[in-house]
Amino acid sequence: MRFCGFCGKELPDGTQCDCSESIKARSRPKQAVKEIKAVAVANKRQLIIGAVCIAVIIIALLKIIVFMFSGGTDEPVVRSTKPEYEKPITDFVSAYNRNNSEKMMKIMLPSDYIDQLKHDSGSADDWKNYINTLNDGLEKEKDTLELDYGKNIKLYAELLDRKELNNSETAEIRKIYEKDFGARSIKSAYKIKVEFRTEGAEDYDINKYWIYVVEVRGDGWLLCPEGDGYNPGIYIGLE
Repeated sequence: MRFCGFCGKELPDGTQCDCSESIKARSRPKQAVKEIKAVAVANKRQLIIGAVCIAVIIIALLKIIVFMFSGGTDEPVVRSTKPEYEKPITDFVSAYNRNNSEKMMKIMLPSDYIDQLKHDSGSADDWKNYINTLNDGLEKEKDTLELDYGKNIKLYAELLDRKELNNSETAEIRKIYEKDFGARSIKSAYKIKVEFRTEGAEDYDINKYWIYVVEVRGDGWLLCPEGDGYNPGIYIGLE
């Protein structure tokens, strides 16, 4: 025979007491389970919120890194795969199409030599007039080409072949830059075969020449004003 632990009532086998204290005691385990489940759900929510916050922080940090290494923009950094010695040629074509003789000058001549030319010109206005004269000459050449090829003359270049020159092969180029232009020294040089395409609205012409690009100490890669059958120096008053 069993008795209720709360009220002392005698309980037949297989029965439970119906007193208030006994009923409360039987309900406590269920309540405990509910509380445990509620805590588990709350913890799960906190984990999800924490994971989202971490993801947001990581994305923000990545954007900051991209911004820093892209020069102050959030655009992805694109690195050029072209060799540095090709740049003077592409810059020359761009300057020609923009009718920019001063840019051509910077592509071909050491910076110290250009500074001396500016000084010798007399004044800033004199230098500006000199550059305008060169630009006018380039414009007149394009006017002549328009007679054969139509309006909107553009120059295009495709690099076909290259050869790195040794010391003996760069002797003449070294003389041009070190003696004539006062460059400090020549580090290396390439002879490059270029296909130049002159194109207008109605027709085009293609010519292939060997030209030289030179790595001048302190100025980087420059386009030599004298080539093999093609002398780009004519556009900056060098003949």
